[in-house]
Amino acid sequence: MAAGPPACRQWDHMERDDAFERPRPSVRPVQLQELKVGAESPHPVAKDALGLVQEVRVRLSMSVGGTQMSIGELFALKEGATLELDKTTSDPVDIMLDGRLVGRGELMVSGDRFAVRIIEIGGKT
Repeated sequence: MAAGPPACRQWDHMERDDAFERPRPSVRPVQLQELKVGAESPHPVAKDALGLVQEVRVRLSMSVGGTQMSIGELFALKEGATLELDKTTSDPVDIMLDGRLVGRGELMVSGDRFAVRIIEIGGKT
């Protein structure tokens, strides 16, 4: 006799209670109407789309460069180590929105904070 999966011991002592069973919904095929080309309304769904989203807050990130190394080199890093990046100090920083390049800028200092002066946005200078 082949051994089956072990019984769930915590439920073995309980009797089946029909009050907890839910009725099964009926299953039937979906009946869809055929779409007719040109049946769309002449009015845009989001007439003033910018007005709908212009108050939505987004987070921009700036990328000053990157570097590549092996996993072994990564695990060998110690506090105080210096990583040389693939960009020079005169190269523009990339301005990213949701991981997508949306502009470039010049790294600046404003008081005690970093700042970026935009030099290109959306492919336009």
